[in-house]
Amino acid sequence: MEDEIYEIIAKVVAGETLSDEERQDLKVWREEHEREYQLLVQLEEPVRFIRERGGIVRDVAYKRVARRLERGKQRKIRRYAYISAVAGVLLVIGIALTWWGLPFGEKGTMEQPFRPGNGQVMLTLKHGEVVPLKRDVKEVIVADTVLRVTNEGNTLVYSVMQGEVQEDTYNVLTVPVGGEFRVILSDGTMVFLNSGSELRYPEAFRDGQREVFLKGEAWFEVAKDSVRPFRVHAGEMDVRVLGTSFNVKAYERMESIATTLVTGSVEVTCNDESFRIVPGEQFEYRKGLKLASVREVDTELYTSWKDGYYKFRQASLEEIMTTLSVWYGLEVFYQNEEAKRLEFTGKVKRYEDVGNLLRKFEQTENVVFNRKGNNVIIQLK
Repeated sequence: MEDEIYEIIAKVVAGETLSDEERQDLKVWREEHEREYQLLVQLEEPVRFIRERGGIVRDVAYKRVARRLERGKQRKIRRYAYISAVAGVLLVIGIALTWWGLPFGEKGTMEQPFRPGNGQVMLTLKHGEVVPLKRDVKEVIVADTVLRVTNEGNTLVYSVMQGEVQEDTYNVLTVPVGGEFRVILSDGTMVFLNSGSELRYPEAFRDGQREVFLKGEAWFEVAKDSVRPFRVHAGEMDVRVLGTSFNVKAYERMESIATTLVTGSVEVTCNDESFRIVPGEQFEYRKGLKLASVREVDTELYTSWKDGYYKFRQASLEEIMTTLSVWYGLEVFYQNEEAKRLEFTGKVKRYEDVGNLLRKFEQTENVVFNRKGNNVIIQLK
């Protein structure tokens, strides 16, 4: 069993895929040797670094481990034999890192942490002037006799002063990948724009109706107005409301668009069909199939992003990575189709470094994430 275990450890170090039987053997070994297993867990960062630079030949790793094993046998102390063998793996990694010019334990040249939420948000005014919006700073953007626009620190606020706006003039708020921003429209409606989204809206609503145009994802808290319905145009989908809170997801690159209702009532029109949904329901339209449907959902699964976290319940890895790719700006590739179907349940912090987040997924399933910049390659262990 000892020789087999060290063969398995050597394969792990070399970045090779374990068979089901080998994974089971490693699991059994862990149950009896948790302390030694934790030493192996500590190798995660340097092993990842080595894989990105070509990996280690398994035979070399095994010889190092085997030599340490023999020393352990000579001592005739089983527990220390395992610790010594794991130390052999550390030695292999230490040699490799020295070869590449990186002292063991130094992370300066490894993949840099990436924490989203700070992308540059841009406001395009009616005459084409583009204004970069500063964060956590109060500033006046527009101030005249009719309209006042201020940045209240991550929230853009529109206020109609005296008189009426004489023409329909639109502004565009553009939020980059990894960014987010709020805007309070002239009627008091609050819109929270998610990463990689754009909202086109009038400086002030006129002529008995309120209309905005969305690309991407946004959370709406619509100010009640029984005379003027509020409409959101998002791709093939139009959403009509009076006063309510709901989420609209309509990224152009995604295969489906959806409206998830939390309070109130909305009417969704898509491909000349109309659907009325109530709180706790979601309208979804699959573009490729041209299929529309309404279903009951846990709304938190689709709106938690605005509260600083993502919640998943038996969600496929493919679905999760699609969501995370929008926020972190990732390009995701799969080496195994089966990896797409792995399921996860839980909550993850929205502002966590993407590297830490992916490692948490690795700890719960037999999956490996190899990241180089914004490219992520996913494979089964």
